[in-house]
Amino acid sequence: MKINLTVIACLIITSCFASNDSIYTWDTTPKYAELNPENETENMVGIFYHEKDNYYYDGEQKELKLINIIHKKIRVNNNESIGDINKISVSLTNVIKLIEIKARSIKPDGSIIEFDENSIREIKDEEKGNSYKIFAIDGIETGDDIEFYIIRKMDGSYFGRCIFQNSYPIQQASYELTCPKNLSFDIKGYNGFPSAKLSEENENIKKYVCLRENIPAIKAEKFSFLTPRKERIEYRLDYNIYAGKNQLLTWNDAAKRIYNILYKDIDQKIIDKWAKEINLKSKSKLEQIKIIEDYLKSNIYIQDFNTPHFENLNFVYENKVTNKRGIVTIYANLLKKFDINHEIVLTSHRDKIKFDGDFQSWNYLVDYLIYFPDLDMYIDPVITGYRLGCVEGTLTATEGLFIKIIRIGTFESAVGTIAYIKPSTYKDNYYNMKIDIHIDIDDLSTNVNTIRGLKGLSGGSLHHYYKMMDEEQKQNLFDTYLESGKIKSTINKTEVLENTSIDFMKDAEFIFESDITTNDYIDIAGNKLLLKVGETIGTQAEMYFEKERKSDIENTFNRSYLREINVYIPEGYKISNPEATVFNYTTNINNETVFCFISNYTIENNIYKITIEEYYNDIYTDKKYIEEYTQVINAAADFNKVVLLIEEKE
Repeated sequence: MKINLTVIACLIITSCFASNDSIYTWDTTPKYAELNPENETENMVGIFYHEKDNYYYDGEQKELKLINIIHKKIRVNNNESIGDINKISVSLTNVIKLIEIKARSIKPDGSIIEFDENSIREIKDEEKGNSYKIFAIDGIETGDDIEFYIIRKMDGSYFGRCIFQNSYPIQQASYELTCPKNLSFDIKGYNGFPSAKLSEENENIKKYVCLRENIPAIKAEKFSFLTPRKERIEYRLDYNIYAGKNQLLTWNDAAKRIYNILYKDIDQKIIDKWAKEINLKSKSKLEQIKIIEDYLKSNIYIQDFNTPHFENLNFVYENKVTNKRGIVTIYANLLKKFDINHEIVLTSHRDKIKFDGDFQSWNYLVDYLIYFPDLDMYIDPVITGYRLGCVEGTLTATEGLFIKIIRIGTFESAVGTIAYIKPSTYKDNYYNMKIDIHIDIDDLSTNVNTIRGLKGLSGGSLHHYYKMMDEEQKQNLFDTYLESGKIKSTINKTEVLENTSIDFMKDAEFIFESDITTNDYIDIAGNKLLLKVGETIGTQAEMYFEKERKSDIENTFNRSYLREINVYIPEGYKISNPEATVFNYTTNINNETVFCFISNYTIENNIYKITIEEYYNDIYTDKKYIEEYTQVINAAADFNKVVLLIEEKE
């Protein structure tokens, strides 16, 4: 959840700094822009991107507001670029008034076409509801400079973020923040964008400015998250001299606020009703946690939007529906009632933005986890299919704010600590397979029996979702794993198993067996049979690079794949190229194997057994290892191509 604050009580509003709507204009005689030589062949070039936040006190109540100004100028050099720029998206989150939008194109000959409000069409964004307005600009031509600015009056936010980097180069970017003199902001730059410095201060205002020249284009790369790598700034309100010398809005302040939201003034009668429905007598703490989690995830539906009803526990008890904050409130108070040691954790998905514990911006406090120090385990309270010990991978291998209840006599509050959220190991997340292949020489077909065991983030949650699926959904699930759209086969059996005696998937959370007969794995060449044994493990991803790697490797979660393939060799036949399944690719860092694909074989009692071990046990890896990492990734795809040659014995 993102915390939306009202005006903090400690802000003593005394400044008369104010603003009006007519605060910005542009050059009435703009020139056609000159591109840097290295940008002349680019499809699109940002001439400049300037953003300004003008904070001021407004009206009789002296409430903190801001005027936000975004001003961009972009060169479009082909039709594809025109398609990318002919719509302007304007966020209306916390917007009081959309003051002005202006847009124009500047032709190569210097002529100008102005777009007024009648030529800018509003398009309703059904997917995002009322949070955005999208305006279409007509008449753009190749080679035009498109310039526009947007002015919005907004509620004063104490935290903010501006992202400046894009898929095209930007020749100049800047950020400016002005505020009443009694306030001080901290503005930090990331990924190469500079932090802002105080550039002006007088009897009324302070002004912070940062400027960046020549921001390169940023491109998506596999096994690397795009948005967190973009150049940006984060800002926060740091001090108000009229409220004293203490820093505002610290992590501890956030912890106390979250404590008040989750624990204070809770109707204990409703908590008692839930507690009576959950039988925890004579259970260990571990069992109690599991029972509470299973009860809540089985009985309460979580909606991903906010309404006051969803945080009213009486409403939730009666209607069995809530939101993120509502469900965490129930967890927190049930755990507290049963005296189960826990800490509430707030963090953010690192594929969207990377949590920075050194910069106290509450904008990072987006997603909840619940931590149990005595077990060193987490609950993801929101995702229905996950259970204790399994949480979304992008919420781990990052920092978070850990909120711990403290008691001094009868007084109770909370403190906040920044700590690292450890990722699960590769052994916690696996997709393992045992495959038995019988060959029918006469029909040139194979019978393939496969038992799959999935655990953790590699599919263990299917155990819970499968129970809620209808027959069509179950069939679609099996079709996906069996690749029914690619392989022509007769499906003899698909069955979900409660357990298995197979050693390397005994603790799997979702197990299912399939049995198929197909001609697709067998070809014939002269007097030899060609068994496409590599295809039986399913299609594997390939990874290739044509350009120099720019970013380090970042995995979503650690994971592993153990596979045992038994080929039952027909009587009187042999495999003439048994070594074809031998692979050995490993990446070692600091004397530890972090990535590997190793396969080997044995032949005993006419059974050709292949064993494959593949795993990835490093979330962050330096880009200098990209070739080794790529070899491991591609080894599985190369194994897909393995064909065994089966011929009669002499």
